[in-house]
Amino acid sequence: MKIQHFLGGIENLGPVSVEKRVFVEPWEAQLFAVHTTMMGTGIWAWPDLRVLAESMNPLDYFKYRYYIKWLGGMCHFLVSKNYISEKELEEKTKYYLDNPEAKQPNAGNGDITEKVINYFYTGANPYRDVAVNPIFKVGDTVRVKDMPPVVHTRLPGYLRNKVGVVETVYKGAYLYADNVPTDGICTAQPVYLIKFKTRDLWNDIPDKGDVLYNDCFEVYLEAA
Repeated sequence: MKIQHFLGGIENLGPVSVEKRVFVEPWEAQLFAVHTTMMGTGIWAWPDLRVLAESMNPLDYFKYRYYIKWLGGMCHFLVSKNYISEKELEEKTKYYLDNPEAKQPNAGNGDITEKVINYFYTGANPYRDVAVNPIFKVGDTVRVKDMPPVVHTRLPGYLRNKVGVVETVYKGAYLYADNVPTDGICTAQPVYLIKFKTRDLWNDIPDKGDVLYNDCFEVYLEAA
């Protein structure tokens, strides 16, 4: 399990950032615009970004700021899909570093603009209105599986092997990723709201009756 997915209760990772600005530097807003364009035109999806940004060495993952990891993942994707060669990327990077005031291309494309605007309104909805037969029902006691390590996961590390109770069975089914190396969530499946006693998760804290809720894909769960 990659350490960046297993933060619950881990100490000595340094101070917690309390930065509240969405974009710390102007280029981060530009990068987000590029990402949104890629999403709106169907070039890539959220799982592509997460897998590529999180596949780095855990120590490097904690070293870099949020959008620097985005930048690395996006560059890797565009090169791997032959949208741009590594040589072209290096040449363009050097050119703009050497000429920071150089004008950037701004030709515009009406079709792309329309797709991106539509994406802003519709988003990437994971919900699928399909008939499903959930294995578990409200009140069932379940255990979170110890899923094999993967490049990206939606399962918090501190919940592995922990026992909780099904609080809600959501209507329909949800999809996380198609053809992306995640936890095998490549088909729409039931999702459950699971209630855990915090004392069962971290046994060295006082038992004050606190609980923690987490949405879990069905593939993460087994009967306890």
